Amino acid sequence: MSESVLGVAPVPGLDISGVLYRYTAVKERADPFTVTVQNEHTGGGYIFRETDDWSGKPGQTISKAIPIDYSPIRYWGQGSIETTGLGSVEDPQVVYTYRFIEPEVEQTAPPLPTLYSALDDPYAQTAETDREKFLKDDEEVSKDDEEVEKEDMEKALATGDADLNMAIGQTGMIAAMNPVTMHNYYAMTIPGGVYQETVILQGGEIKDNRRAFRSMANDRLHNQMVEEQWK
Repeated sequence: MSESVLGVAPVPGLDISGVLYRYTAVKERADPFTVTVQNEHTGGGYIFRETDDWSGKPGQTISKAIPIDYSPIRYWGQGSIETTGLGSVEDPQVVYTYRFIEPEVEQTAPPLPTLYSALDDPYAQTAETDREKFLKDDEEVSKDDEEVEKEDMEKALATGDADLNMAIGQTGMIAAMNPVTMHNYYAMTIPGGVYQETVILQGGEIKDNRRAFRSMANDRLHNQMVEEQWK
């Protein structure tokens, strides 16, 4: 069905629900006359066909509304008006009613994300190789450090033994020297006697220092004041 006839483009989701037509039949009462309004089916035959028999009737204007079960527009083909007998059709009008339903859009699942695999990543493999190399180098450095520490320990122990031997040697020498030294010390005679006092006190009396007493009183008062603060 063309857009000019239907009034809307034949798009998916459009269903025809009825046909309304109007025309005027021109004829004599006694003359036989029929009018057929129809639409072809795209698959063959007719999808809609309505016939009006005017035989034995006077000509006049007729209007009809024919309901139809919802039918997809893709099945509606070319429309036409056919007549038989004696008469004619004037001012024909055909209108189609329809409904439109938005077609459902098929939902497609989003593509699954690509799983990351470190085994297939050349950068990860390079990083792992560098890590193994670093660990190997670090292990070699650790071994070298252990060997250096071991050598330093052996040197320290050797130096300690020498110092110990030196100390033992010095102790033996002192022990050998002490009897002679101590014997000489105890064998010596230090001249001595009585030390006579030669200082003579003038006046024969030592007077008390009053200034010292005054200072002691001040010190005692100061101590009392400090103690009062902390009670």
